[in-house]
Amino acid sequence: MTYWFRLVTVDLRNILIIIWKTMITTEDGVQLNDHCGYVAQLANCPLSYVIAIPAKNEQATIVACLDACWQSMQLAVGTGKILLVINNTTDTTQALAAAWASQTGCPLEIVNITVAAHACEAGYVRRMAMQWAALSVRPDGVLLCTDADSRPHIDWVSANLAQIAAGYDLVCGDILLDQSHPQYQQICAIHRKNALEGQYRQASLELIHQLDPDPDNVWPHHNQVSGASLAIRRQVHDEVGGVPAVPLAEDRALALRVALHDYRICYCDRARVVTSCRMDGRAQGGMAQALRIRAGNEDFLIDESLEPADLVLLRAGTRATARRALQQGRSRHDLYAFLKIEPSRYETLDKIRRFGMLWQQLELHAYCLRPQRVLYSQLPVQLKKIEAMLMHMSEFDMS
Repeated sequence: MTYWFRLVTVDLRNILIIIWKTMITTEDGVQLNDHCGYVAQLANCPLSYVIAIPAKNEQATIVACLDACWQSMQLAVGTGKILLVINNTTDTTQALAAAWASQTGCPLEIVNITVAAHACEAGYVRRMAMQWAALSVRPDGVLLCTDADSRPHIDWVSANLAQIAAGYDLVCGDILLDQSHPQYQQICAIHRKNALEGQYRQASLELIHQLDPDPDNVWPHHNQVSGASLAIRRQVHDEVGGVPAVPLAEDRALALRVALHDYRICYCDRARVVTSCRMDGRAQGGMAQALRIRAGNEDFLIDESLEPADLVLLRAGTRATARRALQQGRSRHDLYAFLKIEPSRYETLDKIRRFGMLWQQLELHAYCLRPQRVLYSQLPVQLKKIEAMLMHMSEFDMS
């Protein structure tokens, strides 16, 4: 028997819900408006995975998103459900999702919240969605997430679960643009207009790979970290403190947290998601805004992950040196001195045995490793520099 229900019974799950509701109401300015689900036999069964989807005014895309998720779930091993967290919404997203679940029989839980202005950014809502999803997943289970304007491929769930089963802790999927979207050609034109940024990204990644190869990911790979396609072990999610409480780029911040704890990250080409090309995104400062900036004629700062060529070389080479020194148990004092780190910090740094933690501290205390941004107008010079570095890679002594 399957049915819609309001969660009003007094059981352990609802006690957890009440605790969570009290916590977010008093600390984060969140009001729980509605909580309902179409669950069938899975109501009280710990799940092997949950797909968390944040949504805000997504009536145009939510059914297609849920359809794609459900089709992918039906081919996957294990029991799972979709958790749809609707926030600050004035359209019919919830009604459409509820009607869809009634028709399809997909296990769907809906949480409808209103978030105060200071905490309604996409990053905060994704954090809450993942925290809520973790309540339903067994300790060795998996949390997946995508976006309400995206459509996972048919084998998306299976591909993510397979990589987790293979020993990875965080799986970052490949994000493809929706070629049927009305703004697809406009987005392609923007990318062509700003082609140097893509070329510089590829050249930077190639240099990084040459200097500090990633043992978990064969180059080339997509190197994308996007909330539209993530999967993480529930235990790892809980241990690292969940999705960081940041307004934007929470996906990248989560990957940094995972790396900090030396967990394994996979860039999986098989975990594919098609996402919309809209220029009116829900997140202030997000991808849609970045595209609008690139569509204009003003100079702009390129993606913050891309740095000047000299710093790409220094950061990758230093990271490789630090990694080898830690693995081989060698003294790291020459490296500290090269980075001009105060000798008073040496003893504390020497006690660190986890590479992710060591690298975080080196970046924190070495002034020469502080992040720098690049303007698009600077790319011709920077690209020539990095291409020259790649041509002379054999001359670098990284021992």
